[in-house]
Amino acid sequence: MNILWVTSEAVPYAKTGGLADVSAALPLALAERGHHVSVVMPFYPQQMGKLNLKF
Repeated sequence: MNILWVTSEAVPYAKTGGLADVSAALPLALAERGHHVSVVMPFYPQQMGKLNLKF
């Protein structure tokens, strides 16, 4: 099954509460069961230094 996981936060990119933990763990667990999971979240400018992105 193809799954698109849309969230406002996910570890290790953005974390303010428990949602980030679930948004990191559940897609991994689904992928381990054979599903194709894509995670989409907003780009937060304060994370720019933590990521190796080029535009």
